[in-house]
Amino acid sequence: MLKFKLAKPMLVALAACAASVAFNGAVFADDAQTQALKDQMRIMQQQMQEMQKQIEELSKQKAAPPAAAPPAPPAGAAPSVPKAAKEAPPAEPKLDKLLKGFYGRMDVSADVVSKGINGMVAYPYSLVDPTNPNSGYVRGTTPKSGPVGRLGYQPALSTNKSAIGYRGSHKINDNLDFIYQAESYIAFTAAPGLSGTSTSSSNVVRFGLGYGDAYVGFKGKDWGSIKVGTVYAPYRQSTQRLNPFAEMLGDYNVVMANSGGDNRVEFGTRLEHSIMYESPKFFGNALNFDLLFSPGQNRSVDNTITSSGSPDCNGGNSPGSGNLLLNCDDGGFDNAFSADVRFELGGFYATAAYELHKNVNRNSDGIGANHPIYGYLVGTGTSPYIDYAGFASLPPDQQAVSSPAYLRDIGDESAVKIGAQYKFGFGLTVNAIGEYLKRDIPAALRFQNERQRFGTWLALTQAFNEKNSVSAGWAHAGKTPGDPGGQHNYDPTNTDNHADMFALAYKYKVDKQLTWYLDSALTINHGNAHYDLGAGGRGIAYDCHDATHATTIDYSSAGPTTWGGCRLIGFSTGVDYRF
Repeated sequence: MLKFKLAKPMLVALAACAASVAFNGAVFADDAQTQALKDQMRIMQQQMQEMQKQIEELSKQKAAPPAAAPPAPPAGAAPSVPKAAKEAPPAEPKLDKLLKGFYGRMDVSADVVSKGINGMVAYPYSLVDPTNPNSGYVRGTTPKSGPVGRLGYQPALSTNKSAIGYRGSHKINDNLDFIYQAESYIAFTAAPGLSGTSTSSSNVVRFGLGYGDAYVGFKGKDWGSIKVGTVYAPYRQSTQRLNPFAEMLGDYNVVMANSGGDNRVEFGTRLEHSIMYESPKFFGNALNFDLLFSPGQNRSVDNTITSSGSPDCNGGNSPGSGNLLLNCDDGGFDNAFSADVRFELGGFYATAAYELHKNVNRNSDGIGANHPIYGYLVGTGTSPYIDYAGFASLPPDQQAVSSPAYLRDIGDESAVKIGAQYKFGFGLTVNAIGEYLKRDIPAALRFQNERQRFGTWLALTQAFNEKNSVSAGWAHAGKTPGDPGGQHNYDPTNTDNHADMFALAYKYKVDKQLTWYLDSALTINHGNAHYDLGAGGRGIAYDCHDATHATTIDYSSAGPTTWGGCRLIGFSTGVDYRF
């Protein structure tokens, strides 16, 4: 304000100075010069007057009183908010949105398990008439070698399907989102690496990014979602909630979806290069269904090579796993289809599921087989079901310890099941499943079909309160039409190869995320059956193999010897943390 007050006197002084200069100059100048000075002085006076007006205008603006503040709202009333601010929701911080996409599970257990093969005796068997496959069987008098290694209880630490992942979505418009997910397993009790055990091997690194459910896709507001990637098949997802022993010793996958009765589950697994459709829920969110197709991506006519873009055979192991030929003939398959339908109303849940694997190659079931009929087929020298040419291509030293593979042991394998669950108001949950597995192969090879049977599952869970619960389960595998005879103690006269698994578990929920559990399971194999404990996701699955070790790769199928009729029993305790 001081500057504006001084501005007018200064302008007056400048005008006076200019007039003085003009007057003094007039004394010494002629008329022309005098007139020029007068013109300049007039112009300067006009400029100064204009400047004076601008300064006065600025002075008035500075002196104007501030706008009156709006009246304060009445006592107790909420402060007024502009309409635009009311309508716009607060933006979620980017870091919070990012962190919400992470999820995971950490499950580590301490186990002690016995394989139940101590003291078993194996005998060789042959046909009564070597030229007649229907002549019956005769047992040899001299027993073969017995089980090898530590056969009693053995402690172990296991990491059980622990994983960390990230999922999210990107909004395209009000009706469509782009969705994505990737996850990786975590190794707590063993170093990460290739999935190799004493009984099977794989080229897949389980503890790498991408091992797990990984996909990209689209989700519609009204039509469901489509995912492309590696995902668990609907056959598994449909009944997973009926399995209170998931990833524990008593996991129902010991029997359910396990056609071979070993440590590898055949159906309801995670399928690579898959396209999956998940429907929205209909009829008041009571009904939905899922469809999956996995192209075989295999250039061979018999699926003996790995699928394009995959490190493993479609059957879930690497070529040559188990000291076999370097082929995918231990379960490699072509296209796969899987589907389910689910219904839920109140405490009742029901589901039906189906899965089909096309042209499953199991030619390696012949290598090292102890079945007398296999021996008869090989002995004919002309059987169209024996791969004589492939065997002849092996070096003589390998032929001496091996035997030919099958040539046409290729067929479709399928599984169908129905399941139901009911939750009572007093904390009891009842789960039940009925399942049928089927394998289509030539009639001449049905004597070794161990992959066709019925199976059942019954489980009860009683929750006493929010923290304590007890579960009991029973899985039954029915007898099969045949058996390849791969067991060291294979007995062709004992055809009742059914099995039963019993499981019991106690769970204590420390809080919503952390659970401590204690469980025990027993698998009783009859005849030549060899079902295990822990199949389906545990870091360690305990099977009916002993510690026999093959020092060389001779394609003889020699390695950890399988013992039919084993009785595995185990105890486990661990913690399961989820976020």
